[in-house]
Amino acid sequence: MTEITDQSNKRRYSIGFSIVGSLLIIGFMAFINFSTGGRFPWFIYPSYAVLWWPIVTILSGRNMGKMLSLIGSLITIALLFLTNYLTSWSYPWFLFPSFAILWWPISVFLAPRNCKLFSVIASAVLIAFFVTTNYITTPSVLWFYYPLFAVIWWPLSVFFAKPKTIKAYSIIGALIIIAFLTFENYKDSPNCPWALFTYFPVLMWPVAVLLGRRFSKLLTALVGSFAGILYYLILNMTVFKGFPWVIFPTYVLLWWPMAVAFAKRGREMIFSIAGFLLSAAFFIAVNRITSPFTIWAFYPVFALVWWPLATYYFVYRRRLI
Repeated sequence: MTEITDQSNKRRYSIGFSIVGSLLIIGFMAFINFSTGGRFPWFIYPSYAVLWWPIVTILSGRNMGKMLSLIGSLITIALLFLTNYLTSWSYPWFLFPSFAILWWPISVFLAPRNCKLFSVIASAVLIAFFVTTNYITTPSVLWFYYPLFAVIWWPLSVFFAKPKTIKAYSIIGALIIIAFLTFENYKDSPNCPWALFTYFPVLMWPVAVLLGRRFSKLLTALVGSFAGILYYLILNMTVFKGFPWVIFPTYVLLWWPMAVAFAKRGREMIFSIAGFLLSAAFFIAVNRITSPFTIWAFYPVFALVWWPLATYYFVYRRRLI
């Protein structure tokens, strides 16, 4: 009992000594600052260093790390604010280092124990920082939503990127991507709705997750490719008229069911022939549409014919032998 009392008295004396000693040093620095005719209160900088003495002495114990991170970050931000206010208040630059300092208490309090809460608060701090920076530096140019789009995936992944909630994650993620691309399209180029091109491939993400193993089936590939071709055909006929550009996504989408049906061991020959015929038809169609008086499709077709030729001699014939 006596030892506990002695330790308590020693701690009390140390705290009292550190407080009184730090006040004396700060007062001494302030006296020198103003007695020498200095207008700028430079004594705040040594005072900032001296304040760590009583702070560490008072907080020494089990929870020293948490309280030290909180109080230390507050006095550091206060010093930055005072320096900014006294030197160049027309531009609040103190916000930028303060943003970095805030991660100290946030990480100490939340990171080890509560990943979900940490992701929410940390992402909120990041978003607030980017919004503030956008407003201060370039208020006429709206750019903060780019990092916001990236940051929002952090808490979203922490909450939903799990086997039990992966379906909800894919649906919410696809909607966020579509919303971002739509907003970007509307803001920068409202006269050209290019975001419509991205909707189909983005929506295939939740479709693939919801279907699971059925997504690799031939029927799914046929229905999916037909839906994609129909979607881009409607866009070509209604929104983006003129040039029949639908042949390009059609060529890409037809590889999906063809690969599911023929890209297997034992069907290499059929796959090479089907791939050659599809590619040859595509190049001939593009040649016919774009430059009918110049026959250039012969060159890629000549290169493509080597695919089934090599497959026949080095795969199919070898297997027969």
